[in-house]
Amino acid sequence: MKIAMIGTGYVGLVTGTCFAESGNDVVCVDTNEKKINDLLEGNIPIYEPGLDVLVKRNFNNERLSFTTKIEEAVDKSLLLFIAVGTPPDEDGSADLSHVLAVAKSIGQCMKEYRIIVDKSTVPVGTAQLVKKTIQEELDKRGVKIEFDVVSNPEFLKEGNAIDDFMKPDRVVVGCDNVRTGEIMKELYSPFVRTGKPILVMDVASAEMTKYAANAMLATKISFMNDIANLCERLGVDVAQVRQGIGSDSRIGYSFIFPGPGYGGSCFPKDVQAIVKTGEKHGYKLEICRICKQSPEKSSF
Repeated sequence: MKIAMIGTGYVGLVTGTCFAESGNDVVCVDTNEKKINDLLEGNIPIYEPGLDVLVKRNFNNERLSFTTKIEEAVDKSLLLFIAVGTPPDEDGSADLSHVLAVAKSIGQCMKEYRIIVDKSTVPVGTAQLVKKTIQEELDKRGVKIEFDVVSNPEFLKEGNAIDDFMKPDRVVVGCDNVRTGEIMKELYSPFVRTGKPILVMDVASAEMTKYAANAMLATKISFMNDIANLCERLGVDVAQVRQGIGSDSRIGYSFIFPGPGYGGSCFPKDVQAIVKTGEKHGYKLEICRICKQSPEKSSF
């Protein structure tokens, strides 16, 4: 398939490269001219084990290319992935300005049917905003062009992103019609040959799935640190406690290491964003609110 990956940050570059590795024709787009020039020269702007090898191989095999010209990418690609940042706004909600700027650009230059895929981490309702933004630009041009907007959240861990993408636990696709769902399943079919599921659901459920997953993992870390604090006061070995609860298949060992707390580029902002989403709709996510109060301590 012909794919445009708009945004060459961590998610965009890894995703685009892995799609190229599976035989697709991928063009990665970014407004940052220096970043694109660096990529054209073989310089990878992020560190991810094995990514440099995959980029070089697929670039040399002409399955992966880089450009600053979104019009060219939109013209040649059926699938347009939006993979730009959604940093926290002043109130903690997700800043969608970059996502909607891409949507506007797509609407300004799209000439025929396209599938727009939200790969960025975005709150519920974003697909509708993207659709509205594109439609407004098409209306300004006085043209009628069919298009679909899909939610396809990422679940990549830094340092293990390539393996996570190539051998996913699951693939989540949110769409409104069977045709688009089948195209997305075909795209991801090389990565789920071991029987892992492609979960096709409605768009809003897919958008919520990403936030719910990150909030759950942040909660596990916060809970274990709270237990560690109590263990310290009681003279209990928390490492043995971890073994004792981790062996329960309902709990598992992942994300229950006591330590400095959760951080990184995703958990803090995503927990804040889901809390703000709840507040906007008149509901307090109590556990998430407690988690977000001091992620550097990750303690209840």
